Amino acid sequence: MRSLRGERGSASVLILGLSIAVLVGVGFAVDGTRKGQAYSQATSIAEEAARAGGQALRAHALAEGTDTDVDPQLAVVEAQRYLTAFGAGGTARWDGRRLIVETTITRSTVFLGSIRIPSFTVHGVGAAVVVSAG
Repeated sequence: MRSLRGERGSASVLILGLSIAVLVGVGFAVDGTRKGQAYSQATSIAEEAARAGGQALRAHALAEGTDTDVDPQLAVVEAQRYLTAFGAGGTARWDGRRLIVETTITRSTVFLGSIRIPSFTVHGVGAAVVVSAG
């Protein structure tokens, strides 16, 4: 019978290597899912902020009972206020007919911090096309 003393400990090296690979895979799965959720949240907040800003009607038209339209400066302010209320960084701008809102969300990682990826940043965009009655 032949002795296998030269291969002693090789199974533990294999298990260690596979354990590390599994942990990295789980890390990418968990943090990848968190990144997808953060992207969805950033886009949702941007779209809602654009809708909120798109409802910034000129007060004088409402008071006079005439057709209303959106006040572009107030629309940007209202969208920015919505972003602040939800704790999302971002910008709102008026491009002539649309209110465009861009958001940025940063989240910390759960597992990937161990391989020096401490956080990720995602961006969302929403727009409201404003149609005046009349």
